[in-house]
Amino acid sequence: MYVSEEIIEKIKDSNDILDVISETVPLKKSGRNYWGLCPFHNEKTPSFSVTQDKQLFKCFGCGEGGNVITFIMKTRNLGFNEALRILAERANIPFEESPEKKREKDRLEVFYKMHVDAARFFFQNLSNNKEVREYLYKRGIKDQTIRSFGLGYALNSWDSLLKYLRSRRYKEEDIVKCGLATKSEKGKVYDRFRNRIIFPVFDIRGRVIAFGARVLDDTKPKYLNSPETPIYNKGTHLYGLNFAKKNSKETSLIMVEGYMDLISLSQAGIQNVVASLGTALTKIQGRLLRRNSEEVYICYDADTAGQKATVRGLEILQAEGVKVKVVQISKGKDPDDYVREEGKEGFLKLLENALPLMEYKLIQEKEGLNLDSDEGRITYTKRIAEILNELDPIEKEVYLQKVSEDAGISERAIRKYMGNQNENSTLGTPYPENLTVYIEQGHVKAERSLLKILSENRSYLNERISLSDFIVPAHQKIYRILENYENGEISLQSYVLSQCDDAESSKEWTLIGQVAEIPEVDVEVLIDDFLKTINHYKGKIKQKKLQQEIKALEKAGNFEESVKLANELISLQKTLGRY
Repeated sequence: MYVSEEIIEKIKDSNDILDVISETVPLKKSGRNYWGLCPFHNEKTPSFSVTQDKQLFKCFGCGEGGNVITFIMKTRNLGFNEALRILAERANIPFEESPEKKREKDRLEVFYKMHVDAARFFFQNLSNNKEVREYLYKRGIKDQTIRSFGLGYALNSWDSLLKYLRSRRYKEEDIVKCGLATKSEKGKVYDRFRNRIIFPVFDIRGRVIAFGARVLDDTKPKYLNSPETPIYNKGTHLYGLNFAKKNSKETSLIMVEGYMDLISLSQAGIQNVVASLGTALTKIQGRLLRRNSEEVYICYDADTAGQKATVRGLEILQAEGVKVKVVQISKGKDPDDYVREEGKEGFLKLLENALPLMEYKLIQEKEGLNLDSDEGRITYTKRIAEILNELDPIEKEVYLQKVSEDAGISERAIRKYMGNQNENSTLGTPYPENLTVYIEQGHVKAERSLLKILSENRSYLNERISLSDFIVPAHQKIYRILENYENGEISLQSYVLSQCDDAESSKEWTLIGQVAEIPEVDVEVLIDDFLKTINHYKGKIKQKKLQQEIKALEKAGNFEESVKLANELISLQKTLGRY
């Protein structure tokens, strides 16, 4: 049974690998990873690692690894679809498309289309209203930015949008259900947004799913947002993520609070920006940030509410294993104000001076304490000791010294207190120094790299890379899958994933996805190198086989055949020497 890429990704996103594995394997955090006893081989010291930010597991003792789907396949001896079904049920995600599900899907498509029509209506209103455009110009917003973000204007009318959508043959009940209109207790239906600047909200695929609206004066509330609807859950999206992925090559994301913060930064040339849609950062948004960046800069307003939001955001991101820094802006300013006054270069300097998570926590834990008093010093040290215990040994050493200097308490005393905090640990050292590490053979890595190349450019199939080049059965299977793929509505990634219906091929396809991108200019040279590595391994296998056959022939007294094989062995050894 074919399962769409969208459903597979939704299932993976809804089943955090740490939560799933923790149900059967006790894990303890050490540094950025979590460690436990491997469920795939017997061991006394933990060598099984879970990397939450990459959503992968790896055993350094036996070499097993993969993603959350692979883990279920291997631990329960299931096929790909059966594992997907279990994870789908765990996350309450419908797995098969019933007639009812098909009707629901068609209904949602109508809602998406309705939002596109509403966005066009708002945009046209803005284009026709010089006064409102002047308001945006005074805020520094240019015409190109208005077009890029699809900004619009809701007329100062009770039913202009309602009439327009009715004229487009949308049902009134659907317009209300999508939050574009409101129904009073007396049954009167009227536009939700009136006399406001409109900010269309897009999902990561670029579909309009909601709207934010800002007043032009001091009317309250300042911002009014779409309610939750069948196509919009504000805690599962990040405003601007679709633009950041499309327009920026940065590996980091900057997290701001508001629409105008993001738009002003984008207009200044800083494209890797997202906003949390007027809500406290949620765990799902934290996962989105982790999956789409290597580092996150939190840049909330400098006021008290902004700083509280920063602390909440840090807790979410830390729990999700995100590398995070905090950008500090002058009191009374927000990113919108700052970038308009100081420009792109000024804002980039703020990023350069952003505080690592631990340094920001040190500052926060000092708030409200008098470090000149014994009570203040003791409270501060105890608070920080608990945080230090979460760090890896190197980070712990660096910040232990800083805390000791700040509080005027010896490192020895702090260490002793921290040691007492850890006395109840049952797992022991998560990554012992004497761990025997499983080392993968070179030809396995070379085969994965060849398949990575083929997944990005199938023109090498059969011409430069053939099935006979592969030794690992799972790699041979993936090669055949790539060979059988026909361009169509199904993406290659989705097709291969659905065809890797056993644990080994699923695991290998996951690991192939982790292979570093191969520069196009070096592909031909690298293919030759990978093939040499594989052929050298094949030669070694043949060499061992010939040696065994020669020994058996000599033992049987068949010296003539033994000499023939010996000559073949010498020739082979010369060839191996050239690799």
